Amino acid sequence: MSRLFGPATQNGIVVADLDAALAYWTGSLGAGPFFRTNNLPNEYFFQRGRELPPPEMSIAIGNWGDLQIELICPHGDGESTWHQFLKTTGGGLHHISVWSPTYDAHVQQAREAGLEMECHGKVRNGPRYSYFYADAPGQPLLEIADYTPALAALFGHVRDAARNWDGADPVRST
Repeated sequence: MSRLFGPATQNGIVVADLDAALAYWTGSLGAGPFFRTNNLPNEYFFQRGRELPPPEMSIAIGNWGDLQIELICPHGDGESTWHQFLKTTGGGLHHISVWSPTYDAHVQQAREAGLEMECHGKVRNGPRYSYFYADAPGQPLLEIADYTPALAALFGHVRDAARNWDGADPVRST
């Protein structure tokens, strides 16, 4: 648990092939089920202080115990943090997320701690999010997500589905 931001609740992993990643996580590792959203819509997106077109990507979320795994597959040649990470690294652990019921206060706290914001945005009909650069090379970004009642309900559903999952229906729609 972070004394500043609370518990880490999600690992965000950027992947080039969402189907292959889902097969690995559900088949080889036995985590899941995963809930997939193709073409996740964003209302707005800013990176390094500049407004960019909303990123094109598909995601899948599932739990491994209490830890949520988010698989993020950027589409096309965008400029977003996820697109750039895939281009420069080939994929992997991109961020660690904390879900905050006091989002604005935690974003301010991150800034006061000297963390520099890389990007922020808002999922259409969903939460706001902000990503902060790691202040040490090779470390994942910190994501702070606005833990709204709707997001809590969705993430609770994903967690509950994983509790007694028997391996059937490994990939579902959100």
